[in-house]
Order: sequence, then C-alpha cells, then structure tokens
Amino acid sequence: MSERPGIIPLSVAAGGAQAAAAPVIDALPPRDVRRAADLARLLVSGTVLVMTVLPAAVALASTRRMQQGLLDAATTLLPGLRDGVVGAVQAVAVVAPVVALGVLVARRRGDAILRVVPAAALGALLSWLVTHLALTRARPGLWPQVLVGRGALVHAGWPSAAYLAACAAAVVAAGPWLDTRLRRTWWALTVACAVLSVAAAALMPLEAVAALAVGGVAGSAVLLLTGGPADRPVPQAVADALVACGIPLAALRETPSPDRRPGEGVRYGAETTTGARLTVQVLGPEDRNRDVFHRLARLALLRHPADTGAHSPLATFEHELLMLVFAGRAGARAAEPVIAYPVAGGGALLVTVEHAARPLSAFPGEEITDRILTGVWTSVGHLQKHRLAHRALRPEHILVEPDGASRLTAFARARLGAAPDALGSDIAELLATTATRVGAHRATQCALAGLGPRLLATALPYLQPLALLGPAQREVARYDQARARVAGAGAKRRTVRPGGRPSLLRDLSAEVTAATGAEPAPLAHLARFTWKSIFGLVGAFLVLHLVLPQFANAPAVITALRNADWWWVLAVVPVTFISQAFSTCLQMGTIPARLPFGPTFEVQFASSFLNRITPSNVGGMALNLRYLQKTGIETGAATASVGLQSLAGAASNAVLAAGFFAWAGRHHAGTHLHLPAGRYVLPAIALTLAAAGLLGVTPPGRRFLREKVWPFLHAAVSTLTGIASDPAKLALLVTGALGLPLIQVVGLALSVRAFGGDLPFVQAGAVYMAARLVANAAPVPGGLGALEAGLIAGLTALGVAAGAATSAVLVYRLLTFWLNVPLGALALGLVQRKGYV
Repeated sequence: MSERPGIIPLSVAAGGAQAAAAPVIDALPPRDVRRAADLARLLVSGTVLVMTVLPAAVALASTRRMQQGLLDAATTLLPGLRDGVVGAVQAVAVVAPVVALGVLVARRRGDAILRVVPAAALGALLSWLVTHLALTRARPGLWPQVLVGRGALVHAGWPSAAYLAACAAAVVAAGPWLDTRLRRTWWALTVACAVLSVAAAALMPLEAVAALAVGGVAGSAVLLLTGGPADRPVPQAVADALVACGIPLAALRETPSPDRRPGEGVRYGAETTTGARLTVQVLGPEDRNRDVFHRLARLALLRHPADTGAHSPLATFEHELLMLVFAGRAGARAAEPVIAYPVAGGGALLVTVEHAARPLSAFPGEEITDRILTGVWTSVGHLQKHRLAHRALRPEHILVEPDGASRLTAFARARLGAAPDALGSDIAELLATTATRVGAHRATQCALAGLGPRLLATALPYLQPLALLGPAQREVARYDQARARVAGAGAKRRTVRPGGRPSLLRDLSAEVTAATGAEPAPLAHLARFTWKSIFGLVGAFLVLHLVLPQFANAPAVITALRNADWWWVLAVVPVTFISQAFSTCLQMGTIPARLPFGPTFEVQFASSFLNRITPSNVGGMALNLRYLQKTGIETGAATASVGLQSLAGAASNAVLAAGFFAWAGRHHAGTHLHLPAGRYVLPAIALTLAAAGLLGVTPPGRRFLREKVWPFLHAAVSTLTGIASDPAKLALLVTGALGLPLIQVVGLALSVRAFGGDLPFVQAGAVYMAARLVANAAPVPGGLGALEAGLIAGLTALGVAAGAATSAVLVYRLLTFWLNVPLGALALGLVQRKGYV
C-alpha cells in the first residue's frame, strides 16, 4: 500500500502477474433503455420539420415560386434521363426494404422488427397528414401536369413522401441494432432516393425534406417509447480492457445500482487472481450524451454552472481519477483510485479499490447514526477547506463500511478552485438529502459537528431549490409533499396559512441560523432567468405592440373627461376593488380549506396584473396555483381549484349572457355562432385514445399513470366533492362567479351615464356580455382592442352617440383595466415579499 493517501499502485491490484485462464464473466441480462441520442434526434428532426412547414404557412406565394423554379430546372433534363432516374429510384425503393428486412430476420433481430413496423406506419401516417394539411397548397400549379404520361416501373409520382417517411422511420428505429456501416448504407439510400426524386421532378423539395424529418420524428418517438439497446461496451470488452491495462482478471460481475443516476454508467465488481477486489465503473457514448443534456440544463438554468470541459468517457474518468487523488491528499475519505483506461467502442472504465460497503441511501433513517453523518461531514469539511467542490454530493454517492466509516465517490463533476456557489451548493445538497432521512435538526447538528459553524453558515444562501438541481431537488419536493399530505390528513375543513406549506429548506435555514448563530442571509441569485425577468420581457413586448397604440386615443379621452360628470366617473373607481373582492370569493369557494380573505385578496390583485401581460389569464392562473401550493394544498387539489374557477367563470358568463339577451328582448334570428365541433372533436378523441393506449401498454406509461395521474385525479375529485357538500363554499362560488361579470356591467353602465348616455342596465349587460364573448376569442391579454371595439359597436347600435360611446368605453377601460396595472404590480411585489407565492 502506498504511504500517500488517495492513490493505489497498479501493482497492488494486479499482483504483478498476468492471468492465464479466461476470466469468468457474470453479467445481468441486457435490458432496453431510453437513449439520449434518440431524444436529440427527435428534437433536431422536429425542428427541421417545423422549419420546412413554416414557409408553406407564412409565405405561400414565395414558397410556390421557389419550388416552381426548381421544377423548371428539373424539366430541362431529357425525358429519357428523367424516366431512367425515376426507374432507378423505384427499383431501389422496392428492393432495399426487402433486403433490410431480410438482414434483420437473418440476424434474428426480432426486437428491431417490432420497432420498425410501427415506426414505418407512424412515419407514413404523419407524412400524409403533413403533406395534405400543410404542403399541398405550396405545390406549383404545373406540377401534376409534368407527371402525366411519365413513369418507369410504376407511375412517376412513386415513391411518395409517405413512403420515404416510412423508410426513414424504419432506418431510425432499426439503427440501434445495426452496425455503423449498415446504418449509414440505409440512410444513404433513403436520402439518395429523396434527392433523385426531387431532381427528376417526381417529388416536391419541401415534401422530400419533410418526409425525412417526419421519419426521424417517428422513429425516434418509437425508440423513446419502447426503448432500445444501451450504447455501452459489452462485458467482454470491459474484461479485455482490464486485462490489457495489466490487471490479472479472474472474475467480472455486473452489480445492479438502483440509485445510480442515468448517465453515470454501469458498475462491475472485479476480482484478480491474487484475490484483490476492485470496483469498475464503465461509461459509453450513451452516458456521454446524457451528460451533455445535464450540462445544457445547468447552462440554461444557472448563471454560473461551472461545469468541467470533459466530454468523452475517457476524459471524464481521467478527470475523476485526478479529483479522487486530490480528495485523498486533502484528508477526505474517498474511493481509492487505481486506473482509468479506454474500452473498445468509444467507452472507458475507472477502477477503484472495492470495500465492503453499501451506499448511505440504502440505510433506513433509524440506522443512520450520528457517527456516520459526522464522519461524512468531516470529509466534506476537508474538501471545502481545499476548495474542491464535489457537485453531486448525495447519499447514493457515499459508501458506508461495516464499522461506520464512510467514503465519498462519484467525483466526475468535481472541480478544483471552486467558486463559493459550488461549495455552498455542495453543503446545501448533502444537508437537504440527509435531512429527508433523519430530520432537519439531526442533519444540522451532525453537519455542525463535522464542519464547524463557519463552514456550515456558508450554506445559508444556497438553501433553495435551484441549488439542488436534479435528483436532490426531486427528493426534497417529494419529502415536502408527503409532509403536506400528513398535515392535511383527517382535516376536512381547516384554515390554511399563506406560505404555510411544509418546506424542508426553510426549516434547515432556521436550524442552521440557530446552530451557528449567524445572521439570516439572503438567498444567492443563482438563476439565469427568473419569472420576474420573463414576465418583464413579455410585458415589454406587449407594451410595444398593444399598449402604445392605445395612446393614440389619449386626446379623445382628455376631451371627453372635460365634459364628463365627475361624480359618475368617480363612482366607477370602486369597481376595480369590488371586482377583486368577488374574485376572492370565487377563489375561496373553490377549495375545501378556509382561505384567509386578506392575503387572498392581495393575491387576486397580483393575478390581475399578470393577466394584463399574458393571454387567456395564464399568468393569473399560474400565480393562484402557486399561492394554493404554498398554503400546503396538494398540487392536484390546487389545480382542480384553478380549473374550477375557470369553469365557473365560463358558466356564469354563459348564463348571464343568455339572461341579458333574453331580458333585453334582443333576438338575432339570423346570427349564429359557427363552431366546427366535428372538425376538432374527432381528432381530439382519436389523439386521447391513442395517448391512453400508449400509456396503458408500456411499463413507463403505466408507471406514470400509477404514480402521477391517479393521485392527481384523486386529489381533484376530493376537492370537488368537498366543495359540493359544503353550502357555504357553494354560496361563495356562486357569489364570486356571478358577481364578477355583474360588477363589470355596473362599471360600464356608470361610465355611459357619466357621458350623458341613458342606457338601461339590462341593455348595458347585453352589450358587455356580447363584447366579452368576442374578446375571449382574441389571443391578447384581457381582450385588449377586441373588447373596446365590441363595446363601442354595441353601444352605438343601441342608440348611444358615437362620441359618447367611445369616451365611455375608454374611461371604463382606463379605470377597470389599466388601473389594475400599477395596483397589481404593487400587490405582486407585496405577496412575494410575504412569501405567499
């Protein structure tokens, strides 16, 4: 054994001799996985498809001219040459699929055939839909005529775009079972057929590109749904690499790792001829692809992701070996490295000394002693003092030996000379994930014993979800959800507290502050983008395109105000506050728990501000959902509440509209709303049934239904039944749903009266409800522009002078719509500071 901590000489593991006999290999049966490469191909193919269809949708005339130019160039070829090219393409299109299927059958690739058939069918269907719904109109008018009388084996228009899409989808779906040479051959034939068909004017260019893109989408979707073989070195290649690097291998066994994160490779246990036991971790190209997605996610979400530049499996393991050596010399107990070595096929392996240990994540909470946790934190303290950030510090990466000693593993993303963000996030991540097992108080006390108060206090700014990017964040979220369910169990009616949802991170922050005596620290600004910045950008865009044009009417408003009856104008001002009170009643009536009126009223004002900058009230609904979640209400119940608010609002608008129209005696026998339900209902039903079938027949789909959908539906049904059995809640619901549009009608009637108009309340209600129905179809926040136009047209039709109608509508919108912007912005900042959202 070396006297230097953290490095093991290769001779210790190898014993200085080469194994004579072939090693015994014990590997788990291969299983299908969902590969990152398929997801990347799906995204790229989808992007190409959108960029192909987009010109046909937004620049139809230009697209036709472009394709007409290519068609004119193709028709300059000799007719015999064109027919010869078409004949060659048709021959390849017939022979190649038969040969490819024969190759799969001869190689006994039954799994590949089970993917190829549905992928080809899906590709053909999607290509037919895209061609007939989006690309047919972009064809030049002369294109069908140039095919008349032409042909080779069959008509010149074959192979069609649907056939090419089916072939491309089949090549993608069979790709994981084919070697590189065959895969490239089939792709070359498919692309060549598409290019030659375009050159011979047998196929339009956009349709050919769309067919190949659809094939990529369909084949990748099938592979993601059903899975494919892992792109990792086989066990025999791992054994050969171990022997090649000088380790006398006697046995190699694959060990299951249920806690291992996707992208961290496969783990083997190895035994040498001298009896030494080693741990072998293997990475392949698939794991490299997953790491790319991980780093892209961190780059998109974090201001300072601080990711290493290691990309290939060998470079990753060489980096990890260096980090293990440094960690050992820094005084931390870490895995003892032996060697990093390449494996045939683009993979790599990392060999460390095996110890009789199991991961901390496998221990029940009652078996995790203070001694174990203090030892872990002592090693972390050594890393912190030497500015070595682990950046994946979770229980599954901590091995505990029988005597309670622990070792840190998984240093692939570690970084030397780390910034305070990375070091603080390390402590926060381990503190949060251990607290889910032993509680916030014990976890904090053990961290204090191992780190000391100064180092522990540095975690305070990083006790936030974004510092726990990945599995740790999900683990903490599940822990808080379980606590929320326990807190609400058995309490049918209860008063909830805004911001009262159980929060482990908040509890840990209080524990760390009390244990270290440090002052409460503001949270570090880790996010590259925040909701505030996103809403700011959206709001600025909408201001430029929607708000600024409204200033053109400012002189008319000023002139109208000079001649207005100010007492009636002032009477419109309370409408804004009363409407938020009705909105609060609606919110309180859609949840079985007792919501406090004051905080809910403030949140409704904040929601009204977000509704001014987002279409279809999306921003307000998201804020209400967040508010309910922060009070401790389950996500399913909160979502059901927000959905019930929208449903109750739509129902009340329909009822009031029918009532006002009937009461006002306005009969529109010649006016009908045309809703082509059949055009959308049948495709929606088909897509719903297809999605349900895919979820039901695949194990991931059934797991998603069992773990996500059913609990969500159960919480939503419980919410609805709780409201239906409570008369007080029903009264609040009805009051809020009906009062909200009625108070808007009152505001409109008062505005009309302020400018000398004499309009009965019933007719004002009919005008408002008709204009609201029109404005709801406009994809702009608050029906901006559409509602004003509808109100002015309706008032004018009922006899109000055009000038008075325009002035009344402008003042009405100023006091009931635009007044909410500054008030709502103040309310949004207030509820954020109070922790309500």
